[in-house]
Amino acid sequence: MSYSNFPSGRSLRVAVEFVEGSGPDVWADLTVDRDGGGSLDLSAAPPTVVRVRAVDLREARKIRDRVRADAVAEVRDPDTLTVLVDLEVIVDVEVRVARRRAQDAWRRDGGGAAGLSYVGTPSGLGGLIADIHAVKVADGVTLIPVAGGATVDNIVDGALPWLRSRG
Repeated sequence: MSYSNFPSGRSLRVAVEFVEGSGPDVWADLTVDRDGGGSLDLSAAPPTVVRVRAVDLREARKIRDRVRADAVAEVRDPDTLTVLVDLEVIVDVEVRVARRRAQDAWRRDGGGAAGLSYVGTPSGLGGLIADIHAVKVADGVTLIPVAGGATVDNIVDGALPWLRSRG
Protein backbone atom coordinates (compact mmCIF):
# COMPACT_ATOMS: atom_id res chain seq x y z
CA MET A 1 0.00 0.00 0.00
CA SER A 2 1.45 3.39 -0.98
CA TYR A 3 0.49 7.00 -0.68
CA SER A 4 2.58 7.84 -3.75
CA ASN A 5 -0.36 7.98 -6.18
CA PHE A 6 -1.43 11.44 -5.06
CA PRO A 7 -0.99 14.05 -7.82
CA SER A 8 1.96 15.91 -6.29
CA GLY A 9 4.36 13.09 -7.21
CA ARG A 10 5.72 12.87 -3.66
CA SER A 11 4.50 10.45 -1.07
CA LEU A 12 2.00 11.83 1.38
CA ARG A 13 3.30 11.83 4.94
CA VAL A 14 1.12 11.87 8.05
CA ALA A 15 2.56 12.20 11.52
CA VAL A 16 0.97 12.71 14.90
CA GLU A 17 2.23 14.59 17.91
CA PHE A 18 0.96 13.64 21.33
CA VAL A 19 1.24 16.55 23.72
CA GLU A 20 1.68 15.03 27.16
CA GLY A 21 0.98 17.85 29.63
CA SER A 22 4.19 18.59 31.50
CA GLY A 23 6.06 15.60 30.02
CA PRO A 24 7.84 15.42 26.70
CA ASP A 25 5.80 15.46 23.51
CA VAL A 26 5.82 12.25 21.48
CA TRP A 27 6.00 12.47 17.68
CA ALA A 28 5.32 9.50 15.40
CA ASP A 29 5.34 9.07 11.61
CA LEU A 30 2.14 7.15 10.80
CA THR A 31 3.17 6.62 7.18
CA VAL A 32 6.58 5.09 7.90
CA ASP A 33 7.69 2.68 5.16
CA ARG A 34 4.59 3.42 3.06
CA ASP A 35 6.84 4.80 0.30
CA GLY A 36 9.92 2.68 0.93
CA GLY A 37 11.75 5.72 2.25
CA GLY A 38 11.77 4.79 5.89
CA SER A 39 10.90 6.92 8.86
CA LEU A 40 11.05 10.69 8.83
CA ASP A 41 13.96 11.94 10.95
CA LEU A 42 13.33 15.14 12.90
CA SER A 43 16.91 15.24 14.17
CA ALA A 44 18.83 14.92 10.87
CA ALA A 45 21.50 17.51 10.11
CA PRO A 46 20.99 19.22 7.78
CA PRO A 47 17.26 18.94 8.38
CA THR A 48 15.23 16.69 6.09
CA VAL A 49 11.90 17.37 7.83
CA VAL A 50 10.60 20.88 8.34
CA ARG A 51 7.50 21.38 10.46
CA VAL A 52 5.60 24.59 9.91
CA ARG A 53 2.77 26.27 11.76
CA ALA A 54 0.53 28.58 9.76
CA VAL A 55 -2.69 30.49 10.28
CA ASP A 56 -4.13 29.33 6.95
CA LEU A 57 -3.35 27.16 3.94
CA ARG A 58 -2.10 30.10 1.87
CA GLU A 59 0.50 30.94 4.50
CA ALA A 60 1.49 27.26 4.75
CA ARG A 61 2.06 27.12 0.97
CA LYS A 62 4.18 30.27 1.08
CA ILE A 63 6.29 28.82 3.88
CA ARG A 64 6.75 25.54 1.95
CA ASP A 65 7.81 27.43 -1.16
CA ARG A 66 10.26 29.52 0.90
CA VAL A 67 11.75 26.42 2.57
CA ARG A 68 12.29 24.80 -0.83
CA ALA A 69 13.78 28.00 -2.30
CA ASP A 70 16.15 28.26 0.68
CA ALA A 71 17.29 24.69 0.03
CA VAL A 72 18.08 25.55 -3.59
CA ALA A 73 20.01 28.63 -2.44
CA GLU A 74 22.02 26.34 -0.13
CA VAL A 75 22.73 24.05 -3.12
CA ARG A 76 20.53 21.30 -1.67
CA ASP A 77 17.98 19.27 -3.55
CA PRO A 78 14.60 20.59 -2.34
CA ASP A 79 13.10 17.14 -2.98
CA THR A 80 15.15 15.79 -0.07
CA LEU A 81 13.02 17.91 2.27
CA THR A 82 9.64 16.94 3.65
CA VAL A 83 7.55 19.92 4.75
CA LEU A 84 4.81 19.06 7.23
CA VAL A 85 2.17 21.56 8.30
CA ASP A 86 0.90 21.33 11.87
CA LEU A 87 -2.85 20.75 12.11
CA GLU A 88 -4.73 20.71 15.42
CA VAL A 89 -7.56 18.21 15.11
CA ILE A 90 -10.69 17.08 16.88
CA VAL A 91 -12.25 14.16 15.05
CA ASP A 92 -15.38 12.16 15.81
CA VAL A 93 -17.76 10.01 13.78
CA GLU A 94 -20.39 12.74 14.11
CA VAL A 95 -19.65 16.38 13.29
CA ARG A 96 -21.88 17.71 16.07
CA VAL A 97 -20.01 15.64 18.66
CA ALA A 98 -16.66 16.87 17.33
CA ARG A 99 -17.87 20.49 17.48
CA ARG A 100 -19.10 20.05 21.05
CA ARG A 101 -15.76 18.53 22.04
CA ALA A 102 -13.96 21.45 20.34
CA GLN A 103 -16.03 24.03 22.20
CA ASP A 104 -15.35 22.28 25.52
CA ALA A 105 -11.62 21.90 24.84
CA TRP A 106 -11.04 25.44 23.65
CA ARG A 107 -13.18 26.91 26.44
CA ARG A 108 -11.12 24.94 28.95
CA ASP A 109 -7.85 26.05 27.32
CA GLY A 110 -8.92 29.69 27.11
CA GLY A 111 -9.22 30.14 23.35
CA GLY A 112 -9.13 28.45 19.99
CA ALA A 113 -6.49 26.75 17.93
CA ALA A 114 -3.04 28.33 17.70
CA GLY A 115 -2.83 27.70 13.94
CA LEU A 116 -4.52 25.53 11.35
CA SER A 117 -7.23 23.34 12.79
CA TYR A 118 -9.84 20.83 11.72
CA VAL A 119 -12.99 19.81 13.56
CA GLY A 120 -15.13 17.14 11.95
CA THR A 121 -15.27 13.54 10.75
CA PRO A 122 -12.48 11.10 9.85
CA SER A 123 -13.38 11.19 6.14
CA GLY A 124 -13.42 14.98 6.19
CA LEU A 125 -9.97 15.00 7.77
CA GLY A 126 -8.76 12.51 5.16
CA GLY A 127 -10.07 14.78 2.41
CA LEU A 128 -8.36 17.84 3.89
CA ILE A 129 -5.03 16.00 4.20
CA ALA A 130 -5.31 14.74 0.61
CA ASP A 131 -6.11 18.27 -0.63
CA ILE A 132 -3.18 19.78 1.31
CA HIS A 133 -0.88 17.30 -0.42
CA ALA A 134 -2.47 17.43 -3.88
CA VAL A 135 -2.22 21.20 -4.23
CA LYS A 136 1.29 21.21 -2.74
CA VAL A 137 0.48 23.21 0.36
CA ALA A 138 2.77 20.75 2.14
CA ASP A 139 4.18 17.25 1.72
CA GLY A 140 2.03 16.11 4.62
CA VAL A 141 0.75 17.01 8.04
CA THR A 142 1.60 16.66 11.68
CA LEU A 143 -1.70 16.06 13.41
CA ILE A 144 -1.98 17.43 16.93
CA PRO A 145 -4.96 15.75 18.60
CA VAL A 146 -6.96 18.02 20.86
CA ALA A 147 -9.37 16.57 23.41
CA GLY A 148 -7.98 13.12 23.86
CA GLY A 149 -8.03 9.54 22.78
CA ALA A 150 -11.24 9.50 20.76
CA THR A 151 -9.58 11.80 18.23
CA VAL A 152 -6.55 9.51 17.93
CA ASP A 153 -8.78 6.46 17.50
CA ASN A 154 -10.74 8.22 14.76
CA ILE A 155 -7.53 9.23 12.97
CA VAL A 156 -6.12 5.70 13.02
CA ASP A 157 -9.41 3.87 12.42
CA GLY A 158 -11.07 6.40 10.09
CA ALA A 159 -8.90 9.03 8.40
CA LEU A 160 -5.91 6.83 7.55
CA PRO A 161 -8.02 4.01 6.06
CA TRP A 162 -9.90 6.66 4.05
CA LEU A 163 -6.59 7.91 2.63
CA ARG A 164 -5.39 4.36 1.91
CA SER A 165 -8.60 3.58 0.02
CA ARG A 166 -7.85 6.48 -2.33
CA GLY A 167 -4.35 5.35 -3.26
